[in-house]
Amino acid sequence: MKLIITILLIISISPIFLSGQEKYANDFESLEIDTFPKGMMEIDGIFKIKSLDADKSKRGKFLEMAAEPLSENAVIFGPSVKKSATLQAKVKGYRKRRSYPRFGIGLHGISGYRLRVVPSKSVIELVKNEEPLKSVPFKWTPDQWLNLRLKISNNGDSWKISGSAWTEGAQEPKQETISHIHEGSPGQGKASLWGTAYSGKVIQFDDLTLEYIK
Repeated sequence: MKLIITILLIISISPIFLSGQEKYANDFESLEIDTFPKGMMEIDGIFKIKSLDADKSKRGKFLEMAAEPLSENAVIFGPSVKKSATLQAKVKGYRKRRSYPRFGIGLHGISGYRLRVVPSKSVIELVKNEEPLKSVPFKWTPDQWLNLRLKISNNGDSWKISGSAWTEGAQEPKQETISHIHEGSPGQGKASLWGTAYSGKVIQFDDLTLEYIK
């Protein structure tokens, strides 16, 4: 009888424990060209599903940000999160002569933390409330997909904000590219994608993965 009760307790507790870790993913492959994904919201700018495959018979769809307007454009998506979370995405930007794009990904809302690549300064930075808090040298390769990962994790009384970046096909770095300790709550809100087309060319986003604690 005790064994049966123990088994029933394990069964009843396990789903609650497993449901704490949630996941959102979007590779845009099932969406129609020139549409905007349901469940996302444009904060500024024009975003549409595009593909480099003319006959649409192969995989390769992505979310493309138009080159205009020339402002800091963004979309938000996924659930509102206030605890530990990890966002990963691929981003491709293009240069034009000496003009470069600026782009990044964010967690915990519009005023939350962003991992932002600034090729004109050869840096990658952590930004909060539009203000860069920390930057480190970073060499960006145009016309290639760049993997970006932003992680917010609880560190006792504080939170660790860390970011990693590596070009597609290159080895993933063993250590984060940049990190910062935040005292107090890091905020709450949806995940985000950001881009500013200073080069006058589109910016593309793909393979979004958000893992978070409810």
